Amino acid sequence: MSSILDVIGSVLIGGLILLTIFNALSNVQVFSYNTQLQISLNKMSEDLITGRKVNGEDYPGLTRYLSKVGAGVPTGTTAILEATSNSFRFFGQMSVSSSIRMIYIVQESQTSEGYPIYVYNSDMSTSELGPFWLADSLNLTYYDVNNTIITLPNSNRDLIRSIKVDLIFFYDTLHPDIDKRIIRHRIVFWRYFKNLYLS
Repeated sequence: MSSILDVIGSVLIGGLILLTIFNALSNVQVFSYNTQLQISLNKMSEDLITGRKVNGEDYPGLTRYLSKVGAGVPTGTTAILEATSNSFRFFGQMSVSSSIRMIYIVQESQTSEGYPIYVYNSDMSTSELGPFWLADSLNLTYYDVNNTIITLPNSNRDLIRSIKVDLIFFYDTLHPDIDKRIIRHRIVFWRYFKNLYLS
C-alpha cells in the first residue's frame, strides 16, 4: 500500500513540477512577445517623429516637416493654411533646391485599428508618411510669440509661432485572459517655426 502511495505522490509532484515548467515557459514567451512589441512600437514612433533611412533614401519625420513651416515662403504670403487640433496644413520648402509646396499633416477618421495619421504632399492624394496608428485622437496645440496657447488657431493662423504635438501609440499584450491590457506609449514634442519669426 505504501508503494502505491509513493507512486501517486511521485506522479503528483512530477505533475506539479511539469506544470510549473510549462507555466514558466509560457510566461517567458509572453514576456518576449510583449518586449518585441514594445521595441517595434518604439521604432515605429521614432520613425514617425524623426524619420528614417531605407535603402539609402531619406524619409523625413514630423519634426523635419514641421521645421519647414514657412520656409522659402515670400513675405506677405500666408504660410499656414489650416490649424486644427488634428490637422495642420502649411506651405514650406523642404530643401534649398526644392520648390515651395503644401504639406498636410492630418489624422483621419477612426477605424477598428485606431486613428490613422498621414502626411500628404501638394497633390493631397499621395501620402508621404503613414498610416501610423494612434490610440487616441491626435492633439495639436498652437502657441503665439509669447508662448500663450491660441484658443482658436484656425481663425488666428497669422499668430501661430510654435506647436505642441501629442501622440499616443498603443499595442495589445499577448495575454488573452484577465491580464490582457493595452500598452499606451505617449510622445509629446514641441516645434518652433523659426521661418515665421524671420518673415
